[in-house]
Amino acid sequence: MKILITGATGSLGAYLTRHFANLGHEIIASGRIAKPPEELLKYATYIQADIENPLNLPFADACIHTAALSDDKSLLRDLYLPNVEGTKHIAEATKNYKRFIHISSSSVYLPSHEPIKEEIAGKQNNNELSDYGKSKLLAEEKLMQTTQHEACFILRARAFYGEGDKLILPRLLKLVKNETLQLPGSLQVNISMTHFKNIAHAIELCLLSERKGINIYNISDETVYLLIDVMRKFTSAFYGKKLNEKSIPIALLRIMAFLKLGGITKLLIRAFTQDMVLDISKIKTELGYKEQINIDSSLESIALWVQKIGGVEVLKKADKQLAWKD
Repeated sequence: MKILITGATGSLGAYLTRHFANLGHEIIASGRIAKPPEELLKYATYIQADIENPLNLPFADACIHTAALSDDKSLLRDLYLPNVEGTKHIAEATKNYKRFIHISSSSVYLPSHEPIKEEIAGKQNNNELSDYGKSKLLAEEKLMQTTQHEACFILRARAFYGEGDKLILPRLLKLVKNETLQLPGSLQVNISMTHFKNIAHAIELCLLSERKGINIYNISDETVYLLIDVMRKFTSAFYGKKLNEKSIPIALLRIMAFLKLGGITKLLIRAFTQDMVLDISKIKTELGYKEQINIDSSLESIALWVQKIGGVEVLKKADKQLAWKD
């Protein structure tokens, strides 16, 4: 199968490019930069594509659209063009492809004490969403208005992690100061997370599915995690020992958010204090999705990758080239 993967220089796009190339598919990788990482060219043909404007793309059987501005601190006006219009432009440019797989986000939901089902999106108070969440919801709506594909799949994932991650793991490491883990509150909250291998498995199922029309699914590891456990497991694996811990009162963080200090926001505090678990029963029932890997079974390989790229200080910098560092 010939597959176009947008956002191939990003963490998820890089993982999927390797994954589907290794399965024997012919990959066309697209990104914003003119000169791609040399490692990418071992797996795919690369084309520079500015998705913020209408564009022409070579024919393929399927498109996996991962390209987006993933920044929860950006304003909607800055996110609208790459995320909303960009999705429309890619959908229009690939209208003759049979399958279109759009990587959306759990940011289209507000936190909930109950596992979140797909149908709740757009029915909560959208004003409480982050601007990034609003942009992803608008992108979905734009795609549903635009798509002419035989089958269109929208996958709402939560917190990608794995080798090549330059977002979640670097953020976690920013909580480590002088080998002490700074804990914002108790972190006794239940969360969903998504290993790159599990989203790749879900995409494989979409490519093989005979379902037509628009299909929307939550996707994450089947395992539900306790946030404090996640932080302890990753930091212990990366530093090779259990770190000392220091508690930071949530009340202090709320004051910092009010005064706009230290990059602390209301949304960040919400992530530290409220459950965010996706109900993935729909994709399990309709597509036969099963967890392929989780934090416990991937921890060793992720820690080895961190050592290989130069250690925690390199990972903390969240360099753009991390996704393609082997």
